[in-house]
Amino acid sequence: GHEVYVGCRKNSIFVEFAQTFQYIPINRFHFAGGLRPKKWIEDIITFKATLQEIKPDIIHTNGSQDHWTSAITNQLLHHRFCLVRTRHNTYSLSNHLLNRWLNLKCTDYHIAVCELVRQELINNNHFPENRICSIHNGVDIKEFQHNDEHREKSRKEFGFQNTDVVCGISARLSPAKGHIYLFKALQMIASECPEIKLLVLGAGELEKDLKKLAIDLGISDKIVFAGYRKDMAYCTQAFDIAVLPSIDCDTSSFSLKEAMAEGKPVIASNYGGLPEIIDDGIEGKIVPAGTVEPLAQAIKELVKNSEIRTEMGKRARERAIYKFSTEQFINKTLEAYFKALEFHRENITH
Repeated sequence: GHEVYVGCRKNSIFVEFAQTFQYIPINRFHFAGGLRPKKWIEDIITFKATLQEIKPDIIHTNGSQDHWTSAITNQLLHHRFCLVRTRHNTYSLSNHLLNRWLNLKCTDYHIAVCELVRQELINNNHFPENRICSIHNGVDIKEFQHNDEHREKSRKEFGFQNTDVVCGISARLSPAKGHIYLFKALQMIASECPEIKLLVLGAGELEKDLKKLAIDLGISDKIVFAGYRKDMAYCTQAFDIAVLPSIDCDTSSFSLKEAMAEGKPVIASNYGGLPEIIDDGIEGKIVPAGTVEPLAQAIKELVKNSEIRTEMGKRARERAIYKFSTEQFINKTLEAYFKALEFHRENITH
C-alpha cells in the first residue's frame, strides 16, 4: 500500500478530498502567489519540518507555488527527497535561469498531462526526453457508464422530452471553454434541427453574459443552465452528444473522457491536448478552435443521425476503458515514480 500526505492551504477543498480517500491532509501552507516573502519563508519552515518527520519517498507537486516551496526546502536538507512535477496546462514556460535551476537541476522527473505539452517542454525548454513523460488524467469507468434509470430521471429533471437531442457541455463558464462559439453554432442550425437542446453544466464569470447572449441570439428556449453540480455522473446521463469547443488552456479534459465513458459521442476543438483524446470521425468530431460553422456542421451531423451517434458512443466507451481509466492513470503514474526514483538515486551519487 501507499501512505499519502496532501499538502494544501488552510481551509482547502483538498482537505475533504484527502479524508475521503483516507489520505493525511497537511493544511498548514499558504502557497501564496506574487511577492510574499514572509509567507514563502513560513511555508519553507513548515515543509522542512514535515519532510524531516514523514521522510517521503517522493514529493509530487502540481503547481508553481508548491513546486518552488518543495525545491527550495529540498535544497536546504542534508538528505534530499525525490521531486516530481506534473504540468497541467498549455501555457509556455519562460526559459530564464531560475526556471532552468528549478526544473532541470532540482526536479528529478516531470509529468505532462498530454503529449503536446511534453513535446513543447522538450523542444522549447530543453527538458531531457527521458526525464519527462505524458500521462492523461484518468476517469472512473464504473462511476461514468450508461445508466437508463439516471438518464430518464435527469432528462426529466432538466425538462427534456424523449424526442429532444441534447448536446451538453460540462465546463466552467469562462472564455477559455468556447461557450460563445457553441451558442452561435446552435443558433446557426436551430431552424434545421428543431429537436436540438443544450445543457450547460458549470458556473463561472461568464454566466450573466452567456444568459444574455442566449436571449440576444434567440435560443434561450433551447438552453438549460444547470449551474455547478457535484453529481456529474448523474447529470451527464442526459446528454446525447458532449461538446467542448475550447480555445485556451485545455490539455486533458476530464469532462470529455467522462462523457466517452458513458458512451456519448464527443465534439471537441483542436486546441491543446484535446485531439489526443478522440480520433476524428471515430469517437466523435474534431473542429478548428475558435470557429462557428465547422462546429455547427459537426453538431448537425450527429443530431440528424442517431446511428452515427450510437456507433461513435460505443467506440468512445471502448477508448475510455482502454486509454483513460483510473487504473491506467494509476499504473502509468507509478511507472513514472519508479523512473523518478532511478534518476534521483543517480543525481545524489554524482
